[in-house]
Amino acid sequence: MRCFSFDVRGKHLSEARHWSAPEVFGPRAHFSTSPPPAALLVRDVKRRDEGVYRCRIDFRNTQTTSFRYNLTVVVPPEKPVVVDRWGRIINTTTLGPHEEGDDVLLTCRVLGGRPEPSVRWLVNGVLVDEEYEHNTGDVIENRLLWPAVRRADYAAVFTCQAANSHLVPPKELSLVLDMFLRPLTVEIRRPAQVGEGGELTAERRYEVACESAGSRPPALLTWHKGKRQLKRITEELRDNLTVSVMSFVPTLDDDGKPLVCRAQNPNVSALFLETSWLISVVYPPVVRLRLGSSLAAGDIKEGDDVYFECHVRANPPARKLSWLHDVSHPSSLIPQTNYMPNIKFI
Repeated sequence: MRCFSFDVRGKHLSEARHWSAPEVFGPRAHFSTSPPPAALLVRDVKRRDEGVYRCRIDFRNTQTTSFRYNLTVVVPPEKPVVVDRWGRIINTTTLGPHEEGDDVLLTCRVLGGRPEPSVRWLVNGVLVDEEYEHNTGDVIENRLLWPAVRRADYAAVFTCQAANSHLVPPKELSLVLDMFLRPLTVEIRRPAQVGEGGELTAERRYEVACESAGSRPPALLTWHKGKRQLKRITEELRDNLTVSVMSFVPTLDDDGKPLVCRAQNPNVSALFLETSWLISVVYPPVVRLRLGSSLAAGDIKEGDDVYFECHVRANPPARKLSWLHDVSHPSSLIPQTNYMPNIKFI
């Protein structure tokens, strides 16, 4: 069947008559003589245009010449679609968020294409899986299992690529891996006003800072003293660093207690890291004097022997203990200078 003709008989080349069969190329075809070589140009090639074409050239004074051309039409596949492990289509450019240790299972589906396309997975531009299989109809699938994602996988680019010819770029879909990350560091910054041995002074206000880095999203910092959570805090973000400043007034009961700073991923409670500071609080002696524990105050009569117990609590420990009787008299000091914890005086 004739599909196109270019006739210059009795005419100048620029006045040649073009004819294109409506049922074949119609207005999509045009014969071009400049620049050489002359060629038949077909726009918007259709799949039905595929086949063997014969070009016949009739000369005025010489023998007719003909050539055969095999036209193969490549039909690109449709853009890939990616579904998760539950068969849900991922309509965003983000994958996740996932936690460290999760297995990522993705299925790339490609419809159509002629010749049959190859479907493969790339991670950060590196080929990791090129095994695919046919599903129903013209659907081709490639399943990718990326086990136990790590921190290093954060922001990795997973690309499904379908290609069936070097003539056109491959069709592809890329997803960026989002992750919830646990804090990497947490550190308590002790205030500059602490003593030489790191002691705090009772009834004096201090501001203690805690810093944490590595969490995504930024860590939530909480303070605990013993089993009680402390509330008087301020928090700010500095680049990838979360800084919490806690203000508190230590008491003598805080001596020897741990001050804990806990950094926790706000979206996953199990992703946390904490550090503690065992605080030492210095305070003046606290003295309690009482009648001997084996005596009954109501049974004491003149002539009986009595004794007293002096209980002393101090940090650092008291080094001297003095007993006084009837402090209104100058001679009231009792010569007792050696200190013994909870000393008894008879």
